[in-house]
Amino acid sequence: MPEKSESKLTIGIWNQFPEAPNYIRKQTFVFRHNVAGYDTKDFKQVLTRSAGEYLTSKGYNIIEIQDKAALDNGRADMIVQILPMDIFKHEGTLGYGFYDRKILGFLIKQPARSYVCMNMILHKKGSLKVKRTGRQENFSRLKNKELPDSPDQLSEEQKKEMSLNLDNTIKATVLKALSILGL
Repeated sequence: MPEKSESKLTIGIWNQFPEAPNYIRKQTFVFRHNVAGYDTKDFKQVLTRSAGEYLTSKGYNIIEIQDKAALDNGRADMIVQILPMDIFKHEGTLGYGFYDRKILGFLIKQPARSYVCMNMILHKKGSLKVKRTGRQENFSRLKNKELPDSPDQLSEEQKKEMSLNLDNTIKATVLKALSILGL
């Protein structure tokens, strides 16, 4: 990340997303298969890198931080806090991942998809007020119409396609959220 120059404001990126995305397959009203270990790529860094690239292109210096202390100690002028959220009315879907929901085969037949659900909060030095994006959800249909029971059953080609799909979903959601914050 670039070093702080005298003429540019510095924004700290505080990414609180989990390291690995969810892999969720719902087949009935009660059965749920959730594997948090889908880790073909470091998707948490995709969030941070996407925000950093956007903000750098707008003229800001960027640093990665782990808490709000960067405002107090002068390392950052502002902080963009990236918080994971659950998909609306779908508990257990915190942050991002892959989701496939089919109930009784004819009631709900949603295609498998990648998703990101987040809230961004902008903290400014010397201000108690914060600006929030609110829940930002984004979904993208996968080529696979249905997810297998486990990510171990995916072919390398399927994993590559799914990873690219989630990568693009993350980038689109981050750009939308940052524009809502006015950055």
